[in-house]
Amino acid sequence: MGDEESGGVQGLRTWVAEATGRGARLIGRGGEAPPVSAAESEGSIAELSRLRDLLEHDRLLLGKVTLVLGGLHATRHAAGHGTPDDPERAGRLLGEVRDPATAAGERMSDEDRQWAAMFLLMVSDHVRPGPAGAAPPDIFSVLDRALAAEPGQPAAEAARIAALAAETGELPMLPPELQGQLRQVQDLLSYMARTDFSDPETLLAMLPPGLPFADHLRTLLGPISSFPDSPDSPAPGVAVPEPEPEQEADRADTAVTGAWLAAVLGLPEAVNSGDPESLSRLLRRLGGELDRLSAGHGRTAEIESLMRMVLQMAGPLGGSRADSDAALRQMGPVVEHFARWAAEDPGAAHLVVGARAAELFFRTRAADEAENEDELLRLTGELEALERSVAAGHPFHWLVTLLHGSALVSLGERTRDDETVVRGLDRQEAALEARPEWETGVPEARIAELAEGLRATRVMLGRAPEHILSPAPPAPGTSAGTPYLTAMTAGLRYSTTEDPADLDAAISGLEHVRDEVRQGRSPHLAFPALWQLAEYYRTRQSRTQDPADRDAATDAAMEALQALAGDVVLQSGSDHGLLAARTGAERGVRAAVWAASQGRVEEAVAALELGRALVLQAASAARAVPDLLEARGHHDLAEEWRAAESVRDGSEPVRAGSAPGAGVAPDELPRELPSSLRRRALEALGHRRRDGALFRTPTVDELKAGVAGSDADALVYLLAGDGTTPGMAVVLGPDIGTGVRALPLLSGEESGPLERFLDASAAYQDRPTAPGTARTWEDALSELCDWATDAMIGPVLTGIAERLAANENRRKARPGPPRIVLVPCGRLGVVPWHAARLPAAAPHDYACQIMVISYAASGRQFLNTVRRARRAPAEAPVLVADPTMSLPYAELEVAALQQTLYPRARLYGEFYEPPVEPSAPGTPDDLLDALAGNPSLLHVACHGSAGTDPTTSALRLAPDEHGPADLLTVSRLLDRPTGEQTYPDGPLVVLSACETDLSKRDHDEALTLTTAFVASGARDVVGSRWATQDSAAALMMAVFHHYLTADGLSPVDALHAAQMWMLDPERENPGSLSGSLLAELAGAPELHHPSAWAAFIHQGHPGPSARTPG
Repeated sequence: MGDEESGGVQGLRTWVAEATGRGARLIGRGGEAPPVSAAESEGSIAELSRLRDLLEHDRLLLGKVTLVLGGLHATRHAAGHGTPDDPERAGRLLGEVRDPATAAGERMSDEDRQWAAMFLLMVSDHVRPGPAGAAPPDIFSVLDRALAAEPGQPAAEAARIAALAAETGELPMLPPELQGQLRQVQDLLSYMARTDFSDPETLLAMLPPGLPFADHLRTLLGPISSFPDSPDSPAPGVAVPEPEPEQEADRADTAVTGAWLAAVLGLPEAVNSGDPESLSRLLRRLGGELDRLSAGHGRTAEIESLMRMVLQMAGPLGGSRADSDAALRQMGPVVEHFARWAAEDPGAAHLVVGARAAELFFRTRAADEAENEDELLRLTGELEALERSVAAGHPFHWLVTLLHGSALVSLGERTRDDETVVRGLDRQEAALEARPEWETGVPEARIAELAEGLRATRVMLGRAPEHILSPAPPAPGTSAGTPYLTAMTAGLRYSTTEDPADLDAAISGLEHVRDEVRQGRSPHLAFPALWQLAEYYRTRQSRTQDPADRDAATDAAMEALQALAGDVVLQSGSDHGLLAARTGAERGVRAAVWAASQGRVEEAVAALELGRALVLQAASAARAVPDLLEARGHHDLAEEWRAAESVRDGSEPVRAGSAPGAGVAPDELPRELPSSLRRRALEALGHRRRDGALFRTPTVDELKAGVAGSDADALVYLLAGDGTTPGMAVVLGPDIGTGVRALPLLSGEESGPLERFLDASAAYQDRPTAPGTARTWEDALSELCDWATDAMIGPVLTGIAERLAANENRRKARPGPPRIVLVPCGRLGVVPWHAARLPAAAPHDYACQIMVISYAASGRQFLNTVRRARRAPAEAPVLVADPTMSLPYAELEVAALQQTLYPRARLYGEFYEPPVEPSAPGTPDDLLDALAGNPSLLHVACHGSAGTDPTTSALRLAPDEHGPADLLTVSRLLDRPTGEQTYPDGPLVVLSACETDLSKRDHDEALTLTTAFVASGARDVVGSRWATQDSAAALMMAVFHHYLTADGLSPVDALHAAQMWMLDPERENPGSLSGSLLAELAGAPELHHPSAWAAFIHQGHPGPSARTPG
């Protein structure tokens, strides 16, 4: 070959390489925006077409050019920017590449032919995967075309596409999830090629081996013709209708068959993807099939039962509690459906057992989530009885045994009974061993996950994790649950082996889950997986001292809290939201301690804000969602949200055919998950991003500005430590900057006085009249007040004073004592820090005598109150006396306030001798209506209680007209509709009642009525943390209102002045006590003890009054 000829060949090769490279880059841009322009694609297609004519002598180059040229035609067509000739040209060119007998296909490799197969799928009439790198083939589009085919239509095309799908699935670059979906397409098409779907019996005979739920589909589709109340088999005693036209019967057959196939194909896909929205898509599809049947058609029950069964998967896949509630409401009709079927066809009787077992299982899950131990015990007993009643050879005996074992494990963990847990593990392992050889409908990967989890639980019970085998890497295409379990198993091994490789494997596995979660998959794993990842990074950092691990731990913890915040807003009410957030406050404290120990104060505050106020933030965020959606251009979503909230709060009725997400009647079958709208809105608002619009937390600078604007000195977060770890105070203010101070006495080990107070409080509340309980409680309170000084008041106040003294630019000449806003986290909120007893040598006895202390549930709530203007209390007051008439001093207290300070007040409640006619009996609705009218003051003197869930923290009021509902709960306060009402100011709410600001041992400010009123718009709230002596409370409240109204003090200063009055041994009538209250004062009651005055605390604006009491 001459130099000239050699140079020409080399130039041609270079041209081919450059041209195919340009074409390949265009193919790769097929799914991007903006799309490839017509000029770009036409230029490349023309260039490659010219090259084809020059390459007859080089079969390898000819094949490469032909592959790229065919791919350009295919991707352009799939992206919707092609010409009518593209499918034919792509098919011809790519067919040559796949055919070794052609010049273009002679030298092609297997991978080249696999690429050609994928491009051919893009121009198929059955499967259009979209552009390269885009979404995988939609299995339902394949099913739609199959069901729409005419009976007897040739199946050659289906067979061809099945082969293409199989070949495409062999491409090594395909992600595992796409490989899995292509296998599903191949399965479906393989029997599309052998049946026309017009005959269910033919379909049953052609089901391919290995198809998930294949045996169940045979069981369920087989006796369709004999299903009760169907057109072919009317119920006994029912008149036989006129025969349906043949076309309608065919349409019904097609709809029911399509529904079964959609469920059988869609459910495994949903389980594998871990995406609750896939269930919504499946429900909408099944609803469409249902709509194809005429009203009252005899076969509607089949599709409706399928929809109900699909709904049951919402909870396990991470749906909201509203999803789970809807599923439970629909479970009963499923059992009834199968019972009617079995009555007509004894061969289907075993399905009743499966349905009943599933019903009991889902109810058990709900009882466990609600922490209802009694209901959990009852349901476990029902599962045990069901297991005993089912013969060992029954097809569902293994499933009943498995679910019974699961219930036993839940019950044992709830009651901390290891023996019950072991019994449950035994039952579950026995069930897996007895699992029948025939297809159970449960993917083998899920069975393997369950077995591994059982083994890990048993090993941990025996405290011998070294016996756990090294976990195998998850197979490609498995759901996030598999790497999660693998990672947890590796972590268990590390707890004994201390082998860094085990810890690295655990971290790697959880990072994989993190990637899945960020793509919207497996939301139910988001919080536990991310939090455990943070824990593992902390563990590794303790070994390596690597700052990168330290930062990674804090970052993962923050991401976990963000995920939990999304789960809270996903719930449809504060009841569900509070249940979802139960662990958030404690984890927020831990994350804050980690961040603060690294000097990352901003992140410490952000963690506290997410953890402390998840529910309260969610309640306000939910109301703000429509405006946020509008601002981001999601107008339709905003309207859907408003419609749904109108239905939920009762301002609009539920209407048939209402917009998706607008709510359905409790007994109506939903066409999507109840949480679907909220999930779509969260996605639109970027809730997983730290800078997302929905969960923005206040910055340190914003909080310092709030402290300055309210004329206070400092905002102090108090964090308890675990075990021997010291607690912390995160302190910030305009004149002191930001700082973190270790507080050793706030460690778990040094918190004995707090533990004893909680024990004494529980005993006193349970048996208030038992001998010695009152004295024991008072002694515990006294000890707690002594401990509080050294634990926090002394070191924090000293630190603040030192910083103020060192700042020459501080605000000077400010009158009055220091003003501190405390945000005590967790159980530290139980402590009356303002009643901390000072050392004997100090000139005063208690902390409140040297400073003004206010409280807040979170920095966000503090800022909200600071922005609200104050109103004169006497402007529009509402006074409520105990409607139960069981508090002897409540009427006296309210009547005295009306007569001396608030003559224009509206009175609610019951009175023996009302000073004026009450305006209303004082039901929960009465108080909510009063709040909606924006009163200046709401004073409530009635029974109140605080608890560990939003339905037990409540004021006990008058019963509603239509029933005994007399509780105004935290839930109702947070959920009350605000409509378009926005006020620049807020009322003062005074809760002169028992325990309106105290929760139980697992205290959380979000569960207190005081906090709930602030979240509902109050500027200031005064609440009581424990039951006070009635006469003492009445006197203190009368004095408080005197300073508030007669002397014009701010609420926080009026409470401070009333506390000083109670501590003054020479106290006198400030001027507004009269009658019975004056007589009480003359009786010289012991008002100086903390049990009489320290119960009352202030939340709200901490600012000083215009003048101080003289």
